[in-house]
Amino acid sequence: MKLKYLLTFVCFSLLISACSEDSDTIVARNLQGYLDENSEKEKDTLIAFAANAEANTALTYIYYYPEIGATDIRYYETTGVTADKTDYSAYRRQSLGTEAFFGGKLQRFSRSGTTETWCLVTYIKDGKFHISEPILLKNVSKTTEYSNDVTIEYKTNVEPNFTWEDGTIDENVRYFQVISDEEDDFKSGTFTSDKFFQYYDESSFESTINLTTPETLVEDDVYNFTMMGISEDNWVNLIIEEQFIPKNLEEYVAENSDKTLDTLIAFASTANGNKEQTYIYFNSITGAYDYRYYETENTSVDKTNFSNYKRRSLPESTVFGSKLRRFTHASSDEVWCLVTYITEGKLHISDPIKTQNNSKATEYSTEIELIETEPLMPVFNWTDITFDTNTTYFQAVSKNDNTFLSGTFTTEKTFQYYNEANITGKIHTVTPENLVTDATYKFALYGISEENWVDLVIQTSFVAR
Repeated sequence: MKLKYLLTFVCFSLLISACSEDSDTIVARNLQGYLDENSEKEKDTLIAFAANAEANTALTYIYYYPEIGATDIRYYETTGVTADKTDYSAYRRQSLGTEAFFGGKLQRFSRSGTTETWCLVTYIKDGKFHISEPILLKNVSKTTEYSNDVTIEYKTNVEPNFTWEDGTIDENVRYFQVISDEEDDFKSGTFTSDKFFQYYDESSFESTINLTTPETLVEDDVYNFTMMGISEDNWVNLIIEEQFIPKNLEEYVAENSDKTLDTLIAFASTANGNKEQTYIYFNSITGAYDYRYYETENTSVDKTNFSNYKRRSLPESTVFGSKLRRFTHASSDEVWCLVTYITEGKLHISDPIKTQNNSKATEYSTEIELIETEPLMPVFNWTDITFDTNTTYFQAVSKNDNTFLSGTFTTEKTFQYYNEANITGKIHTVTPENLVTDATYKFALYGISEENWVDLVIQTSFVAR
């Protein structure tokens, strides 16, 4: 019996000891107790603010800037928004996962749940106790808006300036701008009270987290612009993210003035059922390299003025057994765009393409009329569906394993395999092989408008007879 009481006493003592050591697994000690324990340290501030993840109110990021040498970084929060944000005894420490951001220049805690509350961040550095201003999490009541709506202009080729507007919630009192490279490594971080920032110009910002003068940008390299619009209670109402590359198409053409200009075939469509994703197809000829995609700000600019086209770095893949290539753009913005590449002594530039994701999203169908008038030379007939603005039709025939056989263009709504009577153009360079009886093949049809936008895609399989 005495042994039982002794064990109970020992367990209770261990529990009290754990609580006094600020253990988060049992009862988290409040922030005031932690401050009292560090009362001999000088108090200082730190930069911190919060936003919810894109389209996810149940995941909140608490961003903070850890100065070099920061230790014992902690996150505290109250039990709700009604707590007195200035009463540190109302803040309890929480154990959250952290990750580096912008190559480690910033860090962020990840908090799950939709509960709104006050929170803050602390750390110790060089004998000082750093504590952030309280942050009011508003992930449900004022969800962070994500956008790419920013105007980018250039004082010089390597001195971009950025102008933006507030989003749905216009309660921002300061704006945080970050320039990072293609790998998202940090280049510059600044704060303004204006909706404007000029890179490399100290007069355009009020404060900075840069420890040295930012390095000069490199022409034709890929960079990212991130802007966070922050309210007085340190909640991020708006995040703008946009890629930029310091050199427009006109400058690129001038740089390649030793090359002969030539054309290339390109057209674009939306993904099937997804206006937010655009495919830009182009025909790559033998020896082509340095594939590039350029676009304008919108469709109201002069499509023939190459200075309006800015380069974007997009994922690129092959289709139809690599006979065609395509860029994939995760955007529904309607713009003029084009593709370039280089071959020996030539710079190839496609005709401008007017993307029409919202006004004329590409229709997808499997409906085709197949007529077997001659053995192994099927005839394909089709009709336009909603949009009748197609002026050219591209047909691709491939084996069931996607091995490319033929690629042709017609202006008529009919095509016969192995018959070039009404063909206006082709991308295959050798005579297509004969079909094999009872083998399965794939047929794809792209109806292309005068603006090189694909109004209609028909995809189907057929068995050769």
